[in-house]
Amino acid sequence: MKNQCILLFLILFSFFDAKATHIVGGQLFFTKTQGYSNQYRIGLDLYFDAINGNPDAEDPFVTVYIFRKRDNTLITPVQIPKVERNSVNYINPVCGISSLKTNVITYALDVTATSNDFNDPQGYYIVWDRCCRNGTITNIKSPGDAGSLFYLEFPAMVRSGTLFANSSPVFRPIQGDYACANLPFSFDFGGSDPDGDSLVYTLVIPRQGYSNKDIPSAQGVGSSNYPQVTLADGLTVSTMIPGPKPLAVNNKTGMLTVTPANTGLYVFAVQVDEYRNKIKIGTVTRDFQLKVVDCPRAESPSLLYRPKGKNTFYSGNEIITIKKDDPNCMEIMLVDPSVNDIIKVSGSAVNNSKAYFSLLPSEFKTTTKKDTLRFEVCLDDCFVTYDNRPIRLELIAEDASCPVPLQDTLTIYIKRENNANIAPKLTTSLPGNYVHVSAGQPTQFTVYGLDSDKDDLKLSAEGSGFSLSSHGMSFTPVSGKESVQQNFTWTPPCHAQAGDTLVVDFMVEDMRCDGNPFPVTKSVYFIVDESKNAPPTVSTTLATPALTYTIGQVEPILFDVSASDPDTNHIVLAAHGRDFDMKAMGMSFTHKTGRQLLTSPYQWTPDCALLKGEKEKSFTIDFVTQDKNCLTATDTTSVLITIIDQNSVEMPELPNVITPNQDGKNDCLVLKNLPAGTCDNRFKRVAIYNRWGKEIYNNTQIGQNWCPDNVTAGFYHYLIEYTNKSYKGGITVIK
Repeated sequence: MKNQCILLFLILFSFFDAKATHIVGGQLFFTKTQGYSNQYRIGLDLYFDAINGNPDAEDPFVTVYIFRKRDNTLITPVQIPKVERNSVNYINPVCGISSLKTNVITYALDVTATSNDFNDPQGYYIVWDRCCRNGTITNIKSPGDAGSLFYLEFPAMVRSGTLFANSSPVFRPIQGDYACANLPFSFDFGGSDPDGDSLVYTLVIPRQGYSNKDIPSAQGVGSSNYPQVTLADGLTVSTMIPGPKPLAVNNKTGMLTVTPANTGLYVFAVQVDEYRNKIKIGTVTRDFQLKVVDCPRAESPSLLYRPKGKNTFYSGNEIITIKKDDPNCMEIMLVDPSVNDIIKVSGSAVNNSKAYFSLLPSEFKTTTKKDTLRFEVCLDDCFVTYDNRPIRLELIAEDASCPVPLQDTLTIYIKRENNANIAPKLTTSLPGNYVHVSAGQPTQFTVYGLDSDKDDLKLSAEGSGFSLSSHGMSFTPVSGKESVQQNFTWTPPCHAQAGDTLVVDFMVEDMRCDGNPFPVTKSVYFIVDESKNAPPTVSTTLATPALTYTIGQVEPILFDVSASDPDTNHIVLAAHGRDFDMKAMGMSFTHKTGRQLLTSPYQWTPDCALLKGEKEKSFTIDFVTQDKNCLTATDTTSVLITIIDQNSVEMPELPNVITPNQDGKNDCLVLKNLPAGTCDNRFKRVAIYNRWGKEIYNNTQIGQNWCPDNVTAGFYHYLIEYTNKSYKGGITVIK
């Protein structure tokens, strides 16, 4: 961006020698372009005196300067072309005066700005410095020689390694209206933020900068404290427009209010600060001028209402009750002291989102001084009150006074009886309105809405003084015709205090009159009791908590583990090896979660590798159950398993004669009882040889008998081989 701008700036700087008198105000902007990661629109909205301004001072482009805030280092100048010029409008065009006309000139340029160029944590600022202000300004000294410096701050485009996009606020069009001396005046100076940031408005003294009548377009200078205009004697930032009510700004809305004392042309500035997550991220200042003139003395219209049967006018401190059979319309009187004045009447029902009334007629023209006019306010069927809260009806009469219409407001509080709609019914599946709950214990019930008129219904709930979600309560609003229902669920959190009572208000609304629903409510009181918790227990199917396993046994170690809980809490069942990893040891056990009763089998087949050369070794497994109640309770049972090696190989007595004649007696050499051996003397194989030494049988699987069906009768040798010892013998086969 820097390379794009500097050359054009040097070429065109010489053309800026026209004195830019009669600058009315304006503000800079720096906004993110939607859909592009690093594109921004930078520019200036400049308000210019269209009557007294020097036409030669309307620049074809402006040059703004971007500085780094940390050390006021110039980053780049940017030349921005003029793209638009429009007239500033009046709220009421007929109120325009010949000495007041303002143009708004917009300068804008789309630029590419990468996070590498703008990554300083303290951010950056933009300035435009130009002379001169309107020479007829009343509240500053030497106004025709005073410059205008517009200022905008924007944050770094990257934070914590993440892209950080921000756009300056967008302001509503300024109206070119004037104020009347000694009359209240309001002026909307607020805006909105494209990013949803919070805006805070503050009155400040306008900046003057370093330009003057001799150097009307000074090159931008970085500064942390730019010069301000010099206010007229006796004025301060809080009295920039003095009067019975000096100029003030609403810090949340930007609405300006003032009751000025004297005529004149007054300059002022408002600083608008952006906050995101309560952290200030940007600032822009807006300059403008307000003209104060002498206005013809005008009187506002008056609204009067005399309730039926009363001799005095309504004062606003009473409630008007309209019964079922009473007329639907009421007559209102309107008195205006001016002749040929146009008066418009409007109204709103403050409590309702829809009016449900009409005004007939709603516009008048007075024909005599203090003309008395009449109109009717007629209420629709849906203009009714369903409880003790009256509807607040506000009627406003507004004339055509300049520059701001004069008004009178009549507020009437009305209670109108319902004459057609039957109230819906609201019930729950609870036996009463009081529910006793405990921390960690779930509760659930159903809420029902029913309407005998078969109208549309809406069912909702809200906590009394709290939000349902903040306490983990669940109740989703539902809508339906004639009948609706929804479940309420809540598990009180563990920090719920015994003795507390929480109130949830359930409401069903008859939506026949949208904007003025017919509500019926029902409160349920949740009383938090002290938590009680019966502890869970864990047990096994073993007869004793200790067992011995000899390596080489055919059957594995196998038993069941059970956890039980008398409450309805969630419980977990787990096992932990004491100072060892169960899985690494080959043990099998599945952890489980559930309610009331859980069972999981334990299985293990130890082998010689676990002994590591020792004759025996012990392992302790802790089986643990824990409930998930807020008052956590556990139980543990431990099992001690000792694995041992056999002392020696005890060879069984083998026969020396077998008769394989298929009679089921002595048909085989029985080897099924051979010992598996010890960990250092393991079974290897069984081999059978004939009388000439030829091997006729070989088996490495222990426990396999030799049944010689396909050999001839005679004498044979056998070899039973272990890793450290062999056993030999002979056997005669008789057929």
